[in-house]
Amino acid sequence: MSKGFVLQEWMGELPWKQQSVILSSLRGPDTSRPASVKVITRWLRGITQNSADPSTDYMKKLPFPSLEEFQRDLEYCTMHYYAHLTHALGIIGYNHPKKETREIANKYYSAMAEFLHLNPETKEQLNKRLEDKV
Repeated sequence: MSKGFVLQEWMGELPWKQQSVILSSLRGPDTSRPASVKVITRWLRGITQNSADPSTDYMKKLPFPSLEEFQRDLEYCTMHYYAHLTHALGIIGYNHPKKETREIANKYYSAMAEFLHLNPETKEQLNKRLEDKV
């Protein structure tokens, strides 16, 4: 008997490129496991996937880290993962169906851009950059 898909239904409303960016952020950084980044990664899993085993910590929701703690821990991530995480938070911050989730994602997305002295993309810029070509 089929249970459906592991991805939550709202993910199917996104273009494939945006889905791919989010999926690339769910594993976490390869080089280290900073605690606050792990909290955000678990939260991302919980808002994008249906849990196959709620008894594990894979999607365990923990208290959100402060922006200061998050910034400190991001220092130990590769720029490659930093970019995946930033973009995933931007996509969720603009496109998640729940306002509270969008607000949390936008808070961390904007902070990550600011940490690098960049301006966050607008929703229109993000959607244009990540539009499907098929």
